[in-house]
Amino acid sequence: MSPQGGLFLRARKVIGVHDSTGSGWQDFPVSIPPGEVDRLMYASLCCVQGGVFEEMHRIREHALRRNVADGVHVALLYQSGWFLEWLEGPAQGVRAVMARVARDPRHRSIKLLHASRGLRRLTEPWSMAMAQAHERPSEFAGRVVALRELHRAGEDMDPATVWRRLSTPMTHPGAAEQAQSDRFQRVMVCSAQGADSFELVRWLGQLHDAEVVHRRFAGSRADARDVATDYVDLACDPVVRRVIAMARNGLQIGLTQAFLPDYSHVILLLAGDPVRDTQLVQRLVAACARLSHRPVVIGLAPIDADHAPLQRLAHAGGLVYLDCELAGSIDAPAWWAAAEPLLDLILGLHTPEPLPPA
Repeated sequence: MSPQGGLFLRARKVIGVHDSTGSGWQDFPVSIPPGEVDRLMYASLCCVQGGVFEEMHRIREHALRRNVADGVHVALLYQSGWFLEWLEGPAQGVRAVMARVARDPRHRSIKLLHASRGLRRLTEPWSMAMAQAHERPSEFAGRVVALRELHRAGEDMDPATVWRRLSTPMTHPGAAEQAQSDRFQRVMVCSAQGADSFELVRWLGQLHDAEVVHRRFAGSRADARDVATDYVDLACDPVVRRVIAMARNGLQIGLTQAFLPDYSHVILLLAGDPVRDTQLVQRLVAACARLSHRPVVIGLAPIDADHAPLQRLAHAGGLVYLDCELAGSIDAPAWWAAAEPLLDLILGLHTPEPLPPA
């Protein structure tokens, strides 16, 4: 191998079949009822007085008692004065939850946006998110009304698409393209230690003069802390590329897992610490275990890191693993200089140089 601008690159594809023994990560939820379920999504005006995210935690405590008994998995979003709730479960259970919602004074002006039957995408009983958005409730309401009319007209969109189209303001760069996989590329970044993934997204926002959107996620476990996740949209002709920084613990949250099939790549910013790096890959393998489509993994690490055990873990989980080694100073520009050509490969925007003989 030879250095290319301070970067040593090995891009070895490792493709395998999922190993049913799993990753060994013990605190990951593993029970998902099989078969098709009713899937419903609605939006409602939030009538909560005071801290909304704290109230969502209280809603979680109640929902985990009642919804789990009904076999219903739920994801709840708060944004711009509105709630968006995604329900999956047996028909009777979904009807029971909606009956409780109709009586709940924290909601009003309920608008049905989606109803279908299909496989679950929500892998745990409860997930919730709060998104920063610089828009008025009336602007969010305009998207609610538009999506309700599409639903009434028989427009066929899966729940994840409805969620994305409502939670991304239509004035946001790339929003109109996000339903088209060939025009909108989603990439997750997660670091084995520290907050390098968030530093990378902030740096990309500054470099491209693009807004960084801040969100908070939480899952079913009351003893688990909320996690941060930031994203930035970049114009990369002919596509828009969304780069999402995800906290390590966020890989365990059902809402994160629900959208993993939409990512083309997950970039792992490795520490060169075998314990931390292994734990991160284990979490990702566990999060991807039930997916029919799995993102490509890009492992970025210092020059002396050992990728071999990480590749074996990825291989056991049916993941393609591309490993890159960085020489010299490692910071946000260096991480991105290593990752961007590999992201471009899938789009046909970059032709890799042939590797020298081993």
